[in-house]
Amino acid sequence: MQLKSKWLRELFGFGALFIILSQLPPYFLLNGENTRLLLYILLLLIFFFTLWRGLVAGLISSLIYLFITGTALIYTEFSGEAVSATRMPLQLFLGYGIVLLLGVLAAGKIQGILVTQQEYNKRLQQDIKNFIAVDPETGFDNEMRMRLTLNEEMRRADRYHHTFTFILLKLENYSQFKKLYGMKEANNLWKQLALRITGKLRHIDKKFRYQQNEIGLLLTETSDASIDIIYQKLDDILKNHQLLNGKWITLQYKTSYITYTPNSERTLDELLGEMEREMRTSEL
Repeated sequence: MQLKSKWLRELFGFGALFIILSQLPPYFLLNGENTRLLLYILLLLIFFFTLWRGLVAGLISSLIYLFITGTALIYTEFSGEAVSATRMPLQLFLGYGIVLLLGVLAAGKIQGILVTQQEYNKRLQQDIKNFIAVDPETGFDNEMRMRLTLNEEMRRADRYHHTFTFILLKLENYSQFKKLYGMKEANNLWKQLALRITGKLRHIDKKFRYQQNEIGLLLTETSDASIDIIYQKLDDILKNHQLLNGKWITLQYKTSYITYTPNSERTLDELLGEMEREMRTSEL
């Protein structure tokens, strides 16, 4: 709550300053001369460019602009080539430059505040998503719960000297499947896969939705001696899928597994990284 209040105060303060600086130049520039009208339009363009691209881009563009404009003004002032209709006093241009730079600083701060708040909202949404333990499409636990469960299982295996097997299944060409058949079919796909997997695994085994197109299976008290039998069962239930219109299609997967041995020195992230690398060459 305090963070939001501080964010609103800063946004209001710099917003008010930005509005004042945007409205101040017309009182000095807009006196019927086209040159001064152009200067005001360019000032507003740099302000809004800063709001779009940020403080650094705004400062660079404003300094380049002031250098070019100031050089042209000094040249016409001392060469005597400027007519009275286009002449602009150097004092007025100095004030114009100060207003421009202050406006750019205010616009840059506003852009920074908005970007920071947007990133904060994204992190907050991701945190909320992570704390929703169950994946709505499959009913499996999500990635955060998977990591907690695997770490707990690794500690239990170290303590009681038993092994377990963890399998990753990656559905190939999932993005193309969604584009071709739509989200309704994609939701039906995961629902059917979840039902089949649940029907084949033991009640003590655990199932996870690891990534958008990956499923993790934790097989407790299981060694790699039975991995071929497990893969055959998964192959029987997962290769063929019936669409909502009754048509059957063949799905492709890649997979990898690890059998955890007690007191392994590898961390969970190292194990998962190893599985992801092996998955590129291992097919179900």
